[in-house]
Amino acid sequence: MLKQLTILFWCAIYGEVFGYIISALNGAPFNFVTSGLIPMIAGWILINFVSMFLKAPNAKEENKK
Repeated sequence: MLKQLTILFWCAIYGEVFGYIISALNGAPFNFVTSGLIPMIAGWILINFVSMFLKAPNAKEENKK
């Protein structure tokens, strides 16, 4: 759970930075809600998708060695 909260936090921070830079370059108004919310959702989906493929090592196999 803490891993997912950390991902959400950093996705929001990076989303705000990238959103500000892109809106400044395009001359568009900066929307902080959209700039933070979309990367948070994408990061949450990505971390849950990747975690399906990454398995923790089996503790029983480590003890046998």
